Amino acid sequence: MIGLLFNGVWSQYAFAKAGKYQHLYRLLYIHDLTEASLQGLKAIAVPFQSNQAAIRERKGLIYDFLKQGGKVFVAGDSSADWLDAQWEDRPVNNYWWVKDPNNPPVSQTDYSHPVYEGLSARHACWHTHGVYTRIPEHARIVQTNGKGEVISWETNHYGGTLFVTTLDPIVEHGIQQITHLDHYVDKLTEWLCGVKPVGRFEMQAADYGVAWEN
Repeated sequence: MIGLLFNGVWSQYAFAKAGKYQHLYRLLYIHDLTEASLQGLKAIAVPFQSNQAAIRERKGLIYDFLKQGGKVFVAGDSSADWLDAQWEDRPVNNYWWVKDPNNPPVSQTDYSHPVYEGLSARHACWHTHGVYTRIPEHARIVQTNGKGEVISWETNHYGGTLFVTTLDPIVEHGIQQITHLDHYVDKLTEWLCGVKPVGRFEMQAADYGVAWEN
């Protein structure tokens, strides 16, 4: 089971409650995060649009989880003030798939990493939210943009595995704005918990307490 940090963002909720993923992800409301709530989890996922200030207050719980050998995935617009790294904003390129859809704005990807192994360039990157201008000395670079700036990195220095990226797979998949993200998210999920998701991404009306009409 993967714990998905949650701060009320609809797309985070939609992803975790989708039929394909709901048995693999458990929503963890960030303001209620405790050591007990992390018991039994194999991994923690920190999605795009998370409450970074609230995470900073509870970062000790995340690093303790890593110390015990767990995996932590951090995505999107991290201010990095709870990571040993420096994040900087950059314009989001949402137009490359119109001009040249097979060449996303990343210059290099380490396809030997389990999350990226077997993915096409288009499935390995769609758009990025900023770059990391500084990463820990012990970290390995996984992806860079055309200027050589770091998009994704990983380290085992803290005991478990910390994987950080400025991609935003969970939120984008939750809103179904980019419909091919199951390739990336399925690989990510399997890497985090050891179970490969099956089926199609479908949100169930009953999970939201509403009646949907086609």
